Amino acid sequence: MKRRGYGNNHVTGRMLLCAAAAGVLLAVFGIQLHMNQRKETEAFVAGHSTMSGLETSNLYDEMVQSSTEAADIPVVASAESEPVVEPSPYDGRFIANITDTLNVRAEATAESELVGKMYPGCVGDIVATAGEWTQITSGDVSGFVKTEYILTGKDAEPLAEEYGRNIGTVTADVIRVRRETNTESEAIAMLVKDDEVFVTETLEGWYGVLVNENWEGYVAAEYLTVEYKLDTAITIEEEMARIAAAKKAQQEAEAAQNAIAANATTVDTTQGAPVAANYDDAYLLACLVSMEAGAEPYEGQLAVANVVLNRLRSGYYGSTISDVIYAKGQFPSVNGSVMQNYLNNGPLPLAQQAANEALAGVNNIGGYTCFINVKYANYASYGSYTIIGNHCFH
Repeated sequence: MKRRGYGNNHVTGRMLLCAAAAGVLLAVFGIQLHMNQRKETEAFVAGHSTMSGLETSNLYDEMVQSSTEAADIPVVASAESEPVVEPSPYDGRFIANITDTLNVRAEATAESELVGKMYPGCVGDIVATAGEWTQITSGDVSGFVKTEYILTGKDAEPLAEEYGRNIGTVTADVIRVRRETNTESEAIAMLVKDDEVFVTETLEGWYGVLVNENWEGYVAAEYLTVEYKLDTAITIEEEMARIAAAKKAQQEAEAAQNAIAANATTVDTTQGAPVAANYDDAYLLACLVSMEAGAEPYEGQLAVANVVLNRLRSGYYGSTISDVIYAKGQFPSVNGSVMQNYLNNGPLPLAQQAANEALAGVNNIGGYTCFINVKYANYASYGSYTIIGNHCFH
């Protein structure tokens, strides 16, 4: 056992000795190689030093350094690797992202003087941003708002699309708002120069406009200039003036409504002789009532049916119900898509009932032959009138 162990140790020792010897040889070879390279470099430098005007030792050191150290070269990313950011029309601008009102303060503190108010979707320019406050200008208001309640840049674009409106400004002295898109259509309102209206749609040669929150009509495109607008902040003085004006307008409207009601004629419902009509005329009458008064109470629908029958009795508008309804300039909407829909699909059930009852001789407006929405009624020009729902019959 010992001999075997000795033999192993001997072999191991020989291996270690050989490895050490090889290491020494490699080291000697490396030194010799390095010395040869150094000599060659020195010889090269010596042969060229007179040309360069540099000291051999310095040039050698520079060459060794440049050959052994990695150059620090900056890596420039290609233009294709950088994302392209499209500019936004709201860069440097903002939109109020609120559901009620946003206070504009004189200074960047909640205790500062209130100088203005902003409503949802109001727009303005950013002057500077510092933490939770942003300095802004909007309309005639300059001050500070809480940063958390505004959006800017591309974040503001969806909100601008939601709150922005096309505003039409009247350029002629006086223009008519018509019920349909033709010059023969009934005029439902008048606008004067510099009046502003919301533009709801653009058609060939016409704009759909919202005269008020409930009444839409059409204006010839040549008489409007249209601009996409967003609201701006208002000063405290402007807000107080708005509140006072709204209160005054409400009081005046109530007084006018009371006067109108006091001067209106009360018409009793009567039973007269029935009116002969074929199926087509009876159907046409029910469709007209659907179009003109489908959203009115039943009494209003019965009254519209009787306007047609009173005109028929007068003989001035034609000798049949169809003649009266299609008389030039009287019910121009009968040529529109709404009327066509009722003709194709049938009248409203309540309108059908009102038309049948009127044909049976039931009359709730006496001899009146005209009606108009109460918002556009000129009561002073009527000898007498009665009001049913949203219509004035005269």
